[in-house]
Amino acid sequence: MNKVVIVGAGTMGSGIGYVTARAGYQTNLYDPFPKVLEKARAYHKKLIDRAVEKGQLTLDETHAYWACVVYTDDLPAALHGADLVIESVPEKLELKKEVFQQIEQLAPPGAILSTNTSSLPVTELAGVVGNPGRVVGTHFFNPAPVMKLVEIIVGLNTNQETVDEVVEFVKSIDKEAVIVKDLPGFVTTRVGLMLISEAIFAYQEGAADKDDLDKAMKLGYNLPMGPLALADLVGLDVVLHILDALFENYKDSRYRAPILLRRMVQAGKLGRKTGKGFYIYE
Repeated sequence: MNKVVIVGAGTMGSGIGYVTARAGYQTNLYDPFPKVLEKARAYHKKLIDRAVEKGQLTLDETHAYWACVVYTDDLPAALHGADLVIESVPEKLELKKEVFQQIEQLAPPGAILSTNTSSLPVTELAGVVGNPGRVVGTHFFNPAPVMKLVEIIVGLNTNQETVDEVVEFVKSIDKEAVIVKDLPGFVTTRVGLMLISEAIFAYQEGAADKDDLDKAMKLGYNLPMGPLALADLVGLDVVLHILDALFENYKDSRYRAPILLRRMVQAGKLGRKTGKGFYIYE
């Protein structure tokens, strides 16, 4: 495997592209919006400059990085010769299906097609392509350059060769892989969102103020950040969307979204992305 194409250069796509280029893969980062590509390039430059300042990259390695990555709004050109395509567009099933159909028409027939989804059904996505055996889920975590885990989601029609190749790819970019079944929420989203949701319920009920609630979970369970701060990082709109999807799939009240969360999203308080969530960000 030599050439990786990232379709969608937003927060996750640009982070994944940085990781693959740093690992030496020829990386094409595609997005239809030039401003998104400019933002991704600026983000990469910031990361590279920081790595150089810390002595983590030499000048030669910096040149090698920029030789590996291409930013493009030309999808056919981006997909030419691809070995692995990682779709990373917004978490909307119909949009992802449409993108997958476009990718299948343009990518080489032997390319592995993966989706960076945190909750959507991989088997259903694979159903829109002619060879669903080459479709797999690769759930990266934000921020992708820092987080070590990639959750590999195996659809009902995903073949073992595809899984094996993706596991080796994950190892090659210095990440850890876990293999999970294609169930709603997989493992990390299903379990992690329950922690966030219960924390919001506790805050909504006045069990503790936000600082003490997050502090209790950080120190009591050795977490890197509290669940309310994590919700702000993920995006409260994303948290709500996933909880609603889990509730729709499982019909279980455990996945019912807290009314406070719904009201905050309605008020435009989405977390870090808007500067206001459970916390205020300058």
